[in-house]
Order: sequence, then structure tokens, then C-alpha cells
Amino acid sequence: MKKTIKITLLSLTLLLTLALFGFNTQPLNAQETDEPFTVTFVDYDGTELKEISCDSSPCDIVPPSNPNNKENSRFLRWSVFEEDYSTINEDTEIKAIYNLDNRIIKVGGFSILAYSFFIVLGMIVGLTLGLRETERIGLKKDDLMDGFLYIVPLAILGARLWYVAFELDSFVYGGFGESLLRIIGFQTGELDFSNFGLEGLAIHGAFFSAIILAYIYTKKREIDIFKMLDIVAVGFIIAQAFGRWGNFFNQEAHGGLIGGMTDGVANLTIKEQFEYLRYTLNLPEFIVNNMFMPRESQFVAEPGFYHPTFFYESMLNLVGFSIMLILRRVKKIHFGEIFAFYLIWYGGVRVFIETMRTDPLTFEFLGLTLKSAIVTSVLMILGGIAVSVYVRLKRKDETYAKSKNTFKF
Repeated sequence: MKKTIKITLLSLTLLLTLALFGFNTQPLNAQETDEPFTVTFVDYDGTELKEISCDSSPCDIVPPSNPNNKENSRFLRWSVFEEDYSTINEDTEIKAIYNLDNRIIKVGGFSILAYSFFIVLGMIVGLTLGLRETERIGLKKDDLMDGFLYIVPLAILGARLWYVAFELDSFVYGGFGESLLRIIGFQTGELDFSNFGLEGLAIHGAFFSAIILAYIYTKKREIDIFKMLDIVAVGFIIAQAFGRWGNFFNQEAHGGLIGGMTDGVANLTIKEQFEYLRYTLNLPEFIVNNMFMPRESQFVAEPGFYHPTFFYESMLNLVGFSIMLILRRVKKIHFGEIFAFYLIWYGGVRVFIETMRTDPLTFEFLGLTLKSAIVTSVLMILGGIAVSVYVRLKRKDETYAKSKNTFKF
């Protein structure tokens, strides 16, 4: 690729990033006025829900009942916070904000959920990048494609079984047939395809299944497993970066309440929570809005804005992905060290993220309640160190200097 094209693409990427995040300042408080004005509450589609005529500011503004008119979505909040009603002094439209529809495509009664879409998209991107890398390091494209078709379905099964193992009581009850149907995705325990979906998957289950299957596959095909693992690692981390956006649309896998709680009371107001995400972290408003959790459940102790851990992990995975692309162009890097880097990087990222998550998979060991993802991630870090030491001591000549079109940094 010519230098001018690279510079152009880099410039476009930076411009798009700036357009996405922008530069924002906090809104100023309005001043009191004696001029009449109107406050209109509207639904997501602009339908008027309530109109209030004010002779002067401040004005007694009471919102209508929370609407529930958007298909497959629920009302989150009004676009203006109640504590700001007293500062309104001009004609103002206050809009109902709903959570994002988690369906990407809807045709009749058939829907493709964002969760499935982003997982598949991540797989396709990972496979495409892998196919471009195979010949450069001395592998065949057919070997990677065959391995993908063989390993991916079984890895998804591994991800499901890993999740089920830590949430057994949610799946195994009633008769054997009902339990089996719930495990394979029929949520009601009946053969009802309208309620089918693998909404509970654990990436660590997919990872370990893929590694075991890759070992068997490369042994049978007489392929250098470390070269294959390097390719798989790059595909895995970019697939995970995409996949976390599925969690975002489902409003799951989030962190704790912004600002935390003391004695069961939120430390920050809802407006302060919003401003932290929107103006301190400078996140796009569509992300911030979807991080408002109005319901109280096992993982939502108080309605409010919660940490978008999906976003933190996705961005860190993209950073790791970029580093891995650079490393595999360095001649002194050994085959297997990209995989080792993945183990260490993602292990560290996941430990950080799991300290914030409110819905971790846990297990009991010697009277202690441990988070399975943290324990697994620590083992991944140790495994990454061991792999790196092994390939440097036992495979001294197997470096990326043997691959095509390498260059030094």
C-alpha cells in the first residue's frame, strides 16, 4: 500500500474518531425570565404526550406517565433531568429516551439479534485476517479454512457448556428432556423456536475448546501449531472486540453504578452519573443512554447509569489487536509469541474488567467464592509467560524472519 494511501486512511480514521466522540462542554444553567414559554413532552417518534404552558420561569413542570410505545424497547428516562426543569425559560421539547432495539434485522417474525450479529461479524473479520496471513508464514489457506469450519462450531458449544456449568441451577431442573432443551438454547424447556437462542456464552469456554481442538487438528494435519495459534489469537481478540457490542445492545455484562453506593444510597445523582460518562469520559450519547438501567434486578441495585465495561474491554482488545499486528512484522518475534502475548494481554484486561462487573460467574473453593473469569485469566497470564519462555528456548530459529515481507521497527 502506498504511503499516501496509508496517510489518507489514517487521517480518515482520526476524523471519524473525532466525529464519534467529539468535544463537549457541559450545558449552562438558564436564567429566570418573565416571558411565557411552552414545554412539550414527546415520544421517541415525536408524538406529543403532554404540553405545559408556562407564564414565567421557574415553572411547575410535571412529566407525563412513563410511555411504553416503542417495540422491543423500554422507556429509560426523559432527555432533560428533573433537577433542570426549574432552569427552563424558553420553548423546550423533552423527548422520551428508550433503550436500543437489540435486533439488527427484522423480517416478519424472524429477527437477527445484535448479540449474534456481532459475534458472527467478529468471526468473519478474524477469518479474513487469518487467510491473509497464512501464506506469509508458510501455511495453506485451505488448512485454516478447514480448521475454522471444524473448530468454531465446537468452540461455541464449549462456550455454552462453560456458562451452563457455572449457572447449572438456571438450566437443570424439571425433567431430563426439559433441562437438555434449555441447555441447547430452548429457553422455556420446550421445543419452541420462537424462544430459541444461546444468550449465555462464556468466552473462556470457547477459548479453551478452540485450543484443545487446534492441537488435535494441527497434529493430524502435521501443521506447526504455534503458527496456527498466532493466527487464531489475532482472530480471537478482534472477534472479542466486536462481540462485546452484542452485550451492549442487550444491556448486560456491565459494571457497577457510576460513583458507587454508600449504605445502599447512590453517591451521585442520576444527572451527575450521566455527566461523568458523557463529559468526563466523553462517550457518545447513544452509548451513555443505553447504560441507564431503570429496572431493579439481581445486578441492578439502583436505577441509574452503570459502567460500560463492554466498551472498556472492546477498546482494550482493539489496542491489543493493533499491537499484535505490529509484533508479527518484527523479525525477532518467535512463532508462538503472538499467542503468548494474547494470553497475557487478554488475561490482564479481563482481570481488570471483572473487578468492575456485577454479573460474574463464580464458584466455591475451600470455602471461598471465586470469580471464574479472574481465576482463568490469571492462569492465562501464567500460560502466556510459559509459552513465551518455551518458544524462545526450544524454538530459537522459528522466528518471523522466515516469513515474507517482514521489516524492522
